[in-house]
Amino acid sequence: MHLLNVSAGGLHAVQIGTEVVTTGHLKAPQPEPWHVTDDGIPGDKRAVHPDKIYAFSREAYAYWGEQLGVEAARWPDGFFGENLTFDTLDESDLRIGDVFTLGEEVCLFVAGARSPCLKLSWRLGQPPAFQRAFAKSRHAGVYFGVESPGRVRPGDRLRRIAHDPAMPSVADVSDFLIERDPPPLEPLQRLLGYARLSGTNRLLLSAKREAAERAQDRQEGRWRGWRPFVVSKVTQEAPEIRSVEFSPADGGRLPRAKPGQHVQAQFEHEGATIRRAWSLSAFSFTPERYRVTVRKQQGKGSQGLHALRLGDTVSLSAPAGDFTLDMGSYRPLVLIAAGIGITPLKAMLDAHFSRRDAPPAYLIYGGRSPKDLAFWEELEALAAAREDFSLTLIYSRAEVPGALHGRITPERVIAALSDLSVVVNGHRHALPWFEAAIHICGPGSLCTDLKDALVARGANANTVLFEQFGRTVERSEVVEASVRFAKSEQTIRWFAGDDFSLLELAEAAGIAVPNSCRSGSCLTCRSALIKGTSTADLGDGTCLPCIARPQAVDLVVDI
Repeated sequence: MHLLNVSAGGLHAVQIGTEVVTTGHLKAPQPEPWHVTDDGIPGDKRAVHPDKIYAFSREAYAYWGEQLGVEAARWPDGFFGENLTFDTLDESDLRIGDVFTLGEEVCLFVAGARSPCLKLSWRLGQPPAFQRAFAKSRHAGVYFGVESPGRVRPGDRLRRIAHDPAMPSVADVSDFLIERDPPPLEPLQRLLGYARLSGTNRLLLSAKREAAERAQDRQEGRWRGWRPFVVSKVTQEAPEIRSVEFSPADGGRLPRAKPGQHVQAQFEHEGATIRRAWSLSAFSFTPERYRVTVRKQQGKGSQGLHALRLGDTVSLSAPAGDFTLDMGSYRPLVLIAAGIGITPLKAMLDAHFSRRDAPPAYLIYGGRSPKDLAFWEELEALAAAREDFSLTLIYSRAEVPGALHGRITPERVIAALSDLSVVVNGHRHALPWFEAAIHICGPGSLCTDLKDALVARGANANTVLFEQFGRTVERSEVVEASVRFAKSEQTIRWFAGDDFSLLELAEAAGIAVPNSCRSGSCLTCRSALIKGTSTADLGDGTCLPCIARPQAVDLVVDI
């Protein structure tokens, strides 16, 4: 590892999407003599990141040139925002806390992993979603801290003089930072116990610590198939909206659902067996019951649920679903609900404010009038009590003081997020609206249209999640089937009595399947059928596992 160049830069205002953003990303090589001070490189400015030195390699330049179809020689040193350009850096070998000499005078320590932001995507002409690919690449660079300042020269070698193999590598930390699931608790605690950890890494990983601590007991009490529950409470939330709470008939422990997940319910109504999936509308770290909130409509499912009375028995599947809240995110939370789409978002809001140091939260909630909304009085009280919660109500058929009239639009969403910010090292920094974590739930094309519009205006597609109400679930005439998940090399028996979709069958076996809406609308889970047919075939050799049941006794799916 040899030093090739030293770069620095000032602060610049640049246009990114719909916003003007201040950045210190634009750096250029500096003339010799080169010096490293206790505060980094002389003349270098940082807009938000508190880390002293960012290092990158020419090996990584070549890698990204190949990945992005660009001749790497066109990029001058400093183009990726680095202060020190080396010939090579091995992020899987570099450990947090490693100490290096650089030349004859300077001593550096590994402080953390690069946490890519929207400015990097902008600099490379990539969409915001590129940030995830960059972080996962093992070619993202490293943050150094300064132990001893001094002069450096071209060709100076980076020599390791202290190394703790028990510390996570820079590549490990990159994974911890970018994944939605909480990192393993032991290495996370080891990182946070390191006093000289990158300030940026500490901010992001501290947000994940509580989620990692809580994750250890999330599976306790979990079951497979159906489990009997008793209706223990019924609440009329609005003229057409009712909440029903279910307690386990066996009195046993319940697993904690991830905020945003749903359960499948099975019960008898007017001589028919009803099976429906409903989002959980409340969250608890130690649940004693599950609550669903449903609008009464023409369908047999909602009619049947509204007919349930205290003491009635239903069967529930264990909570499932990937439309969930990242409990370790440092980003401000934005929830956008239309009508009964509030149900999973209410659980997310409960969970968000149960965190010890929750970022600010925003709820944009649209409906016909106040009487058509669930929880609106509770939400208004919450907004009045908390400075870190902003509530925007939009009514399409009523004009109410303090609320907007009309429908949810991208412009109204952006306007509601005009004061977005984050606290780094005790200092509040303004953020553009598209740096928030956005969750959308509602009917029809609202979710897809709104996400597309926000992404077109600069939002990161990876941080705009949605769930919408979509296709009808068709019944299968097959009683029992063998389902082979080809990629995962697992064969599982499917039983009509359980009424699991192929997605739920895979999840029960621990197989992760990308999905968003779980209602056959977004096509995220679309998978090839290698053998057999399902109830959700699309006519091109693929099916939608989230709503599909086997239509053949022998089925092979490319999952």
